[in-house]
Amino acid sequence: MKQIPKIIHQLWSDKERPLPEHFLKMADTWKYDYSDWQYIYWNDHRMSSFILEHFPEYLDIYNRFPYNIQRWDAIRYLILYEMGGMYVDFDFESLKPMDGFLSDKQCCFPQEPISHCGIFRRGFIINNSLMACVPKHIYVKKIIDKVFSEENLKLSFTARNKDVVFDTTGQWVLVNAYESLSEEERKDVYLISPLYINPFDLPLANIAKKGCWDKRLEDSIKDAYAIHYYFGSWND
Repeated sequence: MKQIPKIIHQLWSDKERPLPEHFLKMADTWKYDYSDWQYIYWNDHRMSSFILEHFPEYLDIYNRFPYNIQRWDAIRYLILYEMGGMYVDFDFESLKPMDGFLSDKQCCFPQEPISHCGIFRRGFIINNSLMACVPKHIYVKKIIDKVFSEENLKLSFTARNKDVVFDTTGQWVLVNAYESLSEEERKDVYLISPLYINPFDLPLANIAKKGCWDKRLEDSIKDAYAIHYYFGSWND
């Protein structure tokens, strides 16, 4: 069985603004806990060079997306498909290594907390904030096929706000791609429980960001490998 490559990917558009100090500190938690993993920081130049070299057939649609966040979403799928490894958003703090957790898995995507499902009236939500997989995984390929379709690009221009990102490059694309897998293919995709990497929902994350730690927060992270703080910098 293939192993997920020991590579951590994080990306940030340095043309927009420098990486904030609090994100640098969170990145350090991943470098510390995964000291034997290769760490790759993807800035604008590196992202552009990558897609030009490995996926020139997608460059036109990539450049035509109306929102930068769509490009940042899309390229993370391409990076994982080509290289494998673990992609992590900068608003994640690592609590402990996931090496053992990932050792027998081929493709891992996180589920959002149950309370978020109620907000969006969905049975489950798959997020792209932390993903790990081997190269060339079929689930990631299905995501890429949906993201880089002309139909999807047209959809990008139908909404009046960034909510269309969820439908075109974000959560709902992941859910739709997962539901299109056969039963056999789904066995190879591990949907990570929120307990492990999304222990806080939005209200709890807001409390934590204010520094108001209490027993409720401590109890929430007892089984967690990481914490997602939902800074939502993509929507700034």
